[in-house]
Amino acid sequence: MLSFLSSLLQSQVEDKVNQGIRGLGTAALVGLLLLTAYVAAVAALALFLAERMSPWAAAAFMALGFALMAGTILLVMSMKHDADKRAEEAAAKARQDAQQQMLSALTGGEGGGKQAMVIAAIAGLVLSSLLGKGDGDED
Repeated sequence: MLSFLSSLLQSQVEDKVNQGIRGLGTAALVGLLLLTAYVAAVAALALFLAERMSPWAAAAFMALGFALMAGTILLVMSMKHDADKRAEEAAAKARQDAQQQMLSALTGGEGGGKQAMVIAAIAGLVLSSLLGKGDGDED
């Protein structure tokens, strides 16, 4: 019975690995074809612009276009990073506020100030020392 389950599991694992390899190969092939199409499109644009203007002006125009695209991508990514950072800070503040409210509720204080924190710490120490008495420290 155990050998049957083991062989069944092994065949399922092999199937998943083979599917993953096929998927990776397909993704690599599609990526290569898209890269080839991109290079061909850039070459076609360069040839088209070279017919309309001087080759140097066409090259400069294309370089400017790529620089503008790169700048736009950097700007968008920077804005996304800032938004993610603000969301993370808001979540941290919400967690901290929830902790402060819980501490305030546990200690019975309104603001959960220093006195409430000291009382909570002392209560924790007393509780931990009481719970630690039955650990079998008798040697």
